[in-house]
Amino acid sequence: MTAKAQSIGEKHTSTSLDDYFAFEAQAEGRHEFVAGKIEAMAYTSPEHGQIASNLALLLGACARERGCSVFIGDRMLFVPDCNSVFYPDLLILCGEHEFHQSSKNMKATLNPSVVIEILSDSTEYLDKTAKTRCYKKIPSLKQIVFVSQKERHIRILEREGERWIDTEFYEENDLPHIGDCAIPLEEAYWKVEV
Repeated sequence: MTAKAQSIGEKHTSTSLDDYFAFEAQAEGRHEFVAGKIEAMAYTSPEHGQIASNLALLLGACARERGCSVFIGDRMLFVPDCNSVFYPDLLILCGEHEFHQSSKNMKATLNPSVVIEILSDSTEYLDKTAKTRCYKKIPSLKQIVFVSQKERHIRILEREGERWIDTEFYEENDLPHIGDCAIPLEEAYWKVEV
């Protein structure tokens, strides 16, 4: 396999999961793996970074009190049922961390409680379609959270038995619960102009 990442839309032979992990261990940037295809991660805007930082700060102490950890942007997530590897913008993990270990230095999380995606023009379609379908196959996952950069808007898909409940938050005083943590909408967008 060459060092050049394969695009999801390109026609080519499928890459194995082991080849992806070997490639990712040596790559300069981060790449996701979607059903045999390697996709370079998109550029993130300053607004994206500020929202991620705000959420990490707001969720950090609350999650820790509940025995959970918050990972921001760099935690690799493997979804075996989709044969895919993603880097959610934030990931909350409660309980014992379970891994798929490809090599000594390449470990991908298997059991998140919450995944958070900060939507951008280049990722929104994939985040809301293929990724969401894969995320819903993770047995431990309780919430999928979408955070807009274009407006003050948070959408939460929450597992209730076999169903997923879809709730949106966009009013100034809305208080979405991400995991077990109440996050004031305005605080999530602190220093972000939308």
